[in-house]
Amino acid sequence: MATESRPRNAGEVLKQHSPHVQEAFVALRAAVNEAGPLPAETRELVVAATFAVLGQQGGFMTHGGRALEAGASPEELKHAVLVTLGATSTLSRAAEALGWLDDLTKR
Repeated sequence: MATESRPRNAGEVLKQHSPHVQEAFVALRAAVNEAGPLPAETRELVVAATFAVLGQQGGFMTHGGRALEAGASPEELKHAVLVTLGATSTLSRAAEALGWLDDLTKR
Protein backbone atom coordinates (compact mmCIF):
# COMPACT_ATOMS: atom_id res chain seq x y z
CA MET A 1 0.00 0.00 0.00
CA ALA A 2 1.42 3.34 -1.05
CA THR A 3 1.62 5.99 1.59
CA GLU A 4 0.87 9.59 0.77
CA SER A 5 2.48 12.38 2.67
CA ARG A 6 0.01 14.45 4.61
CA PRO A 7 -0.37 18.15 3.78
CA ARG A 8 1.84 20.28 5.99
CA ASN A 9 -0.36 23.28 6.63
CA ALA A 10 -3.92 24.56 6.42
CA GLY A 11 -3.37 26.12 2.99
CA GLU A 12 -2.21 22.83 1.57
CA VAL A 13 -5.16 20.99 3.09
CA LEU A 14 -7.55 23.54 1.61
CA LYS A 15 -5.83 23.28 -1.78
CA GLN A 16 -6.10 19.50 -1.69
CA HIS A 17 -9.82 19.60 -0.96
CA SER A 18 -10.86 22.70 -2.87
CA PRO A 19 -8.25 24.31 -5.10
CA HIS A 20 -10.59 27.09 -6.24
CA VAL A 21 -11.37 28.12 -2.67
CA GLN A 22 -7.67 28.07 -1.80
CA GLU A 23 -6.91 30.28 -4.81
CA ALA A 24 -9.67 32.68 -3.76
CA PHE A 25 -8.27 32.79 -0.22
CA VAL A 26 -4.79 33.61 -1.53
CA ALA A 27 -6.27 36.35 -3.73
CA LEU A 28 -8.19 37.76 -0.75
CA ARG A 29 -5.04 37.90 1.39
CA ALA A 30 -3.12 39.57 -1.46
CA ALA A 31 -5.88 42.17 -1.85
CA VAL A 32 -5.89 42.87 1.90
CA ASN A 33 -2.10 43.24 1.91
CA GLU A 34 -2.20 45.68 -1.01
CA ALA A 35 -5.16 47.69 0.32
CA GLY A 36 -3.36 49.65 3.00
CA PRO A 37 -0.19 51.42 4.01
CA LEU A 38 1.27 48.88 6.44
CA PRO A 39 4.60 47.39 5.34
CA ALA A 40 4.93 43.60 5.12
CA GLU A 41 6.91 43.45 8.37
CA THR A 42 4.12 45.12 10.34
CA ARG A 43 1.34 43.14 8.67
CA GLU A 44 3.09 39.88 9.51
CA LEU A 45 3.63 40.98 13.12
CA VAL A 46 -0.12 41.64 13.42
CA VAL A 47 -1.03 38.28 11.89
CA ALA A 48 1.54 36.40 14.01
CA ALA A 49 0.23 38.04 17.19
CA THR A 50 -3.31 37.10 16.18
CA PHE A 51 -2.30 33.47 15.78
CA ALA A 52 -0.61 33.66 19.20
CA VAL A 53 -3.88 34.86 20.76
CA LEU A 54 -5.73 31.99 19.07
CA GLY A 55 -3.18 29.43 20.23
CA GLN A 56 -2.41 28.40 16.65
CA GLN A 57 1.24 27.41 16.62
CA GLY A 58 1.40 26.59 12.91
CA GLY A 59 0.05 29.99 11.91
CA PHE A 60 2.31 31.73 14.40
CA MET A 61 5.37 29.92 13.09
CA THR A 62 4.50 30.69 9.47
CA HIS A 63 3.70 34.37 9.95
CA GLY A 64 6.30 34.93 12.65
CA GLY A 65 8.86 33.54 10.20
CA ARG A 66 7.54 35.84 7.48
CA ALA A 67 7.79 38.82 9.86
CA LEU A 68 11.43 37.97 10.56
CA GLU A 69 12.12 37.51 6.84
CA ALA A 70 10.51 40.91 6.16
CA GLY A 71 12.91 42.57 8.59
CA ALA A 72 11.28 42.34 12.01
CA SER A 73 13.62 41.47 14.85
CA PRO A 74 12.92 38.67 17.33
CA GLU A 75 12.47 41.43 19.94
CA GLU A 76 9.76 43.06 17.81
CA LEU A 77 7.97 39.75 17.40
CA LYS A 78 8.20 39.20 21.14
CA HIS A 79 6.77 42.67 21.75
CA ALA A 80 3.90 41.98 19.33
CA VAL A 81 3.00 38.92 21.41
CA LEU A 82 3.33 40.79 24.71
CA VAL A 83 1.14 43.67 23.47
CA THR A 84 -1.75 41.19 23.33
CA LEU A 85 -1.52 40.55 27.08
CA GLY A 86 -4.48 41.96 28.91
CA ALA A 87 -6.08 43.16 25.69
CA THR A 88 -6.92 39.97 23.84
CA SER A 89 -4.59 37.31 25.21
CA THR A 90 -4.25 35.36 28.41
CA LEU A 91 -0.95 34.91 30.22
CA SER A 92 -0.80 31.25 29.22
CA ARG A 93 -1.38 32.01 25.51
CA ALA A 94 1.32 34.69 25.49
CA ALA A 95 3.79 32.45 27.34
CA GLU A 96 3.06 29.62 24.91
CA ALA A 97 3.74 31.92 21.94
CA LEU A 98 6.99 33.14 23.50
CA GLY A 99 8.08 29.49 23.60
CA TRP A 100 7.22 29.19 19.92
CA LEU A 101 9.30 32.30 19.28
CA ASP A 102 12.26 30.58 20.95
CA ASP A 103 11.75 27.62 18.61
CA LEU A 104 11.44 29.89 15.59
CA THR A 105 14.62 31.85 16.27
CA LYS A 106 16.68 28.69 16.97
CA ARG A 107 16.24 27.45 13.39
